Amino acid sequence: MEYEIVPDRADPTESTWRVEAIDFQSEGECYVAVFSGPNAHERAAEYAEWKSRQAGKTECGDGGLLGVSVA
Repeated sequence: MEYEIVPDRADPTESTWRVEAIDFQSEGECYVAVFSGPNAHERAAEYAEWKSRQAGKTECGDGGLLGVSVA
């Protein structure tokens, strides 16, 4: 499963972030977690990294995680 952190386009203040995941190993199921308020982007990134670790992803050489992208 791959996780992507994207701004919520429905929020004109740009203070809401979404972590979107697509399960390519099943039938392409999509999952979304929404974060808003103080430190929303940081909390979304932390969640995406945590979910990637649960899925067995490993760290890249630059300290980032495989399977997590930020838009």
